[in-house]
Amino acid sequence: MSFKDFNLKDFNLKDFNLYAVADADSESGTRGLVRTTRRAIKRCWFDRKTIMEPRIFCQNIGGCGSTYIVQLLSENGVENVFHEKTPDLESLAAQHYERPIAKARLVRLLRYTRHNAFFEANNRLFAMSNEIAAAFPKTKFIHLFRDPRDSIRGNMSKPNVDDYARTNSRLQSSLGGPSEAPPFEKFCHHWYNANQRIVNDLKMITTKTGQPFLTLRFDDLIKGRLDGFERFTGLKLANHVRPPVNQRATRTEGRFPAFEAWSKEQQSLLGEICGPLFESLNRQADSCLV
Repeated sequence: MSFKDFNLKDFNLKDFNLYAVADADSESGTRGLVRTTRRAIKRCWFDRKTIMEPRIFCQNIGGCGSTYIVQLLSENGVENVFHEKTPDLESLAAQHYERPIAKARLVRLLRYTRHNAFFEANNRLFAMSNEIAAAFPKTKFIHLFRDPRDSIRGNMSKPNVDDYARTNSRLQSSLGGPSEAPPFEKFCHHWYNANQRIVNDLKMITTKTGQPFLTLRFDDLIKGRLDGFERFTGLKLANHVRPPVNQRATRTEGRFPAFEAWSKEQQSLLGEICGPLFESLNRQADSCLV
């Protein structure tokens, strides 16, 4: 980013609120505004050393091991690792997918809020790979994915699945397919559209920079098959596995049956929407295990 790209008017009130949360800024009023502006200028333009530090971003669509991988790294002593770092930028990726936000603005926002992150796994950033790469040129990307049969089963097991599909901003955008589609179909479209966006963006970045990305399968992560992960990241993990997460008493997996018990229509729909991409991701993940 050059100086001519830097324009303070782009730091609108909504951005300032995000910056303040990210810093736990206790100052308010004019003094707080001045302090936030000063830090924004430093992090987003002047602090070239921080911008050029190596980083790893784990792009995913949610519910596929992002919490697990961050906790595993933390338990292995890796510092500055985050799961959905505050602020998690909840709605920006879905907005950006629908109506692209100015790249320069997102780059500045990421440089400010992610300035101290070494590793982050965050499904909210799925459509911001290009902006992350522009904000931090030394970034390596991991695409973490899960079998759509398990992913959709988990979503369909939610006790309020109809309300969830109706109110979730990502499912109400074109990510969820036709607006009138039932939850099952919306989850299929979301799995495909979000994962395909990640693949498209990371391939584009690889073509531009020559920097490869890692495709990591949920099952390989959970089973500790992480030799490819270690080679790619340069991290040496003493422990490759940890106790599973998301196994609290309120967990509802099992309410919706396993794939074998789905209707023929459901099996066919999932295969039609998700099948080819899932096969492609599996081939890519297999090549990363070698």
